Amino acid sequence: MTATRGTEAVTGLSLPEARRVAVAAAGFNPPLPKATPAAVLDRLRIVQLDSINVLARAHQLTLAARLPHATFAGIDAALDQASPPHAFEYPAHAHALVPLGDWPLWAFRRRASRARPEYPPPAERDRILHLVRSRGPLTHRDLRPEGEQPSTGWSWGPVKRAVEFMLWAGDLICVRRTPTWQRLLDLPERHLATALHTDRLTDEECLTALLTHAARALGIATTADLADYLRISTRTTAALLPHTPLLPATVEGWTEPAWAHPDALTPPAPADDPPVFLGPFDNLIFNRPRTQRLFGFTHTLEAYKPAAKREHGYYVCPLLHHDQLIARADLTRTTHAVTITQTSTETDAPGNASVLIHEALQHLTHAAQ
Repeated sequence: MTATRGTEAVTGLSLPEARRVAVAAAGFNPPLPKATPAAVLDRLRIVQLDSINVLARAHQLTLAARLPHATFAGIDAALDQASPPHAFEYPAHAHALVPLGDWPLWAFRRRASRARPEYPPPAERDRILHLVRSRGPLTHRDLRPEGEQPSTGWSWGPVKRAVEFMLWAGDLICVRRTPTWQRLLDLPERHLATALHTDRLTDEECLTALLTHAARALGIATTADLADYLRISTRTTAALLPHTPLLPATVEGWTEPAWAHPDALTPPAPADDPPVFLGPFDNLIFNRPRTQRLFGFTHTLEAYKPAAKREHGYYVCPLLHHDQLIARADLTRTTHAVTITQTSTETDAPGNASVLIHEALQHLTHAAQ
């Protein structure tokens, strides 16, 4: 329904309608037409990366969930072999794959990175850029001076810190990884067309466009949800939203007003799509408060908890069936076999939940081949 607040139309959605909008906007039920890894990335604009590989890489799970016949290996091949590259890695939501065509839109973050005290001094930047320019794409280990100890875990040594901030600042780019999952660092001008290799857009222009993209991927979202998608402040988000094409909205049971992308408000009719497991970093659920509001589903990543304190398991994937999250499973993979360690179902799950879990497991097993 639509009400009027002064001269501003406000779209009111029931909670089931909001779920339908959100699920379809995220590329599910029905799947995106002519879906490919590049097409999914173009819809989501940000696909989170993560180092945990007990089941698959985070981006593989996110993309495979929307590509019923894809394999993890095929997804990476499609991205790695694209020429020119379709994606680059950037600290967007978190460290993520981002469409290469969006490079101009992240100028606001590149400028902010250059102003931070951690940004390396000119001499160190020149040393690193000289190596990459003369030797081609290099890993961060290739860039360490002789005698410097490698960074381990969450510990950043001097070169690791310099490289990270040079990536954030746009001095370096990563469009490929080695087979052992090491980033290959290169010069942006080797991969960006002249029209893309620019910081011309103002911060406001960048963020207005990015907020519009985020809303298309989310469908319906609060100001805080949109800020979280881009990891920007809610204050900045609130100031810019009136300058976007997004429509003000309300959702049944939500205490905060929402915003909807106009293209998302008329989602395609749902199809009888098979159930699918969502990785913990999937765009539909990586915002835990929004997941709770939309689905009544509480989801936390327990991988970093001691085993005795885990309620559902180490790497738990919620099960999406139509527009509901009906169960969850702790999943692991050995070679090409996917194993369920533990499952639990929601109180309102359908009676055939165990059959749906098995069906989703078959999809993951195919993806792992």
